[in-house]
Amino acid sequence: KSGALKVGEEKTIVLLIKPQLVDGDKKISGIDLTIATEGNISILGLTPPAPFPLGSNTNLKGAQLINDVKEKQARIAYVYTNPSNELSSVLQIQLRIKGTAPGSGKLVINKEKTEIAGIAIGNIFELGLVDETSYSVSGQAGPSVTLQISPKTTQKEVGEAFPLTFQIVNTPEGKGISAFTINLSYDKDLLEIISVGDPIDAVTNGDKDKFTQGKKEINQNKGEIILSYLSTVAQDQLPKKPKIEIQVKGKKTGTGEFKIVSAQVTGNISENEYQTSIENASYDIVSDGGPTNTPVPTGGTDGNVKLNLKLKFQGILGKPADALNKMAVKIKLLNELTETATDYKSADFTADDKGVWSGNTSFNIDVNAKYILYVKGPYHIQKKICDEKPIETADGTYSCIKGNISLKKGYNDVFDLTGIILLVGDLPDQNGAVDAYDISLVRNNLGKTDETSVANSDVNRDGIVDTQDYSSIIAALSIKQDEE
Repeated sequence: KSGALKVGEEKTIVLLIKPQLVDGDKKISGIDLTIATEGNISILGLTPPAPFPLGSNTNLKGAQLINDVKEKQARIAYVYTNPSNELSSVLQIQLRIKGTAPGSGKLVINKEKTEIAGIAIGNIFELGLVDETSYSVSGQAGPSVTLQISPKTTQKEVGEAFPLTFQIVNTPEGKGISAFTINLSYDKDLLEIISVGDPIDAVTNGDKDKFTQGKKEINQNKGEIILSYLSTVAQDQLPKKPKIEIQVKGKKTGTGEFKIVSAQVTGNISENEYQTSIENASYDIVSDGGPTNTPVPTGGTDGNVKLNLKLKFQGILGKPADALNKMAVKIKLLNELTETATDYKSADFTADDKGVWSGNTSFNIDVNAKYILYVKGPYHIQKKICDEKPIETADGTYSCIKGNISLKKGYNDVFDLTGIILLVGDLPDQNGAVDAYDISLVRNNLGKTDETSVANSDVNRDGIVDTQDYSSIIAALSIKQDEE
């Protein structure tokens, strides 16, 4: 309920997740948890959920879908693939926090963005008692350094090798680095580590002999790198900007983050240990190009206004196999002035090699009005679109109120809506919401490749219902409802 920290002090706390009445019938099959900080504490990292107490259920197997840690908020999503009788009733997550400045702080679980799935009515546990933990933070901030991975963003093709650089920067004037230990993580399914170089001092672009290796562990199975180095030179010769080059290669398409999970840096300062700030990097692995064929869109053409649309769907980054490269998308228009809507039109959309879906349809409408466009895919939450070329900075964040789309008789220019992503979540038979039915449908079909399971649950159209599909559903829980 409460605790104390010093400025710069790191502490691990344990978060317990359990039904209020624990018995053999209350088991947890998956979580999507968001926890935030208020005040003068920050989040450094958190571990995947594990049975409580540790070692109590060695048969538990699962997959981490999301582990997104920011300074003031962290989110983790995890699903277990065991049969119901092998699931655990109580789980624990270890959370690493740090005091940032004198004062107070608080850890708060965001109930609106947290769901616990399992053996319960509707397959989703209602959130009951959710504790908050308060901390007092004492002391003054000491010298600090910045740990960074660069470049901050990069896009490479599958099979393409590229460098990432770890570096310690912003070392105080006249000071140096005597030792550092870092724990790095990456998505093992998307990246392969080719090599991890030895540190040099970026100030001189050399001086390898300043560093003595303590530990160098590269675990490709876990997606983890642990590095520890010591410098035993005279204090006035200590390195200022240790730099390590890491060569990696894209394994499959997807987006991930190369993260500094934890770090300890010491130097010739009175406090011995520097306070640290962290700058992580993100990467986008795309398909390896090759010849592209422009798909032939299909759809109705019986109205006075012809629409050609280009769309992007969550989780689909390339062209699916031919048998899966068609989705029926529902489209309607709302007259901004009269507030009357057309009936839905269904149009078949097909994808190109970059995962852009093209299709067309038509409507009989008044071309003198402004319109709002509604688009709903077969596995997707309906999107409300007011602009002819909408954009968003993060998936699912585009929103609008007033329609500003102008249309003309006959064929209109292509409406490129690929600046936004249509989120999955509302699976067949659709009811306009992401709910326990949708989550359970994907979970129950995990690992299946039969026609019915793929037709109902394979939201990324790769021919198998897997954790990528489940991950996409979990990610949409913050939206949940069709936009009207």
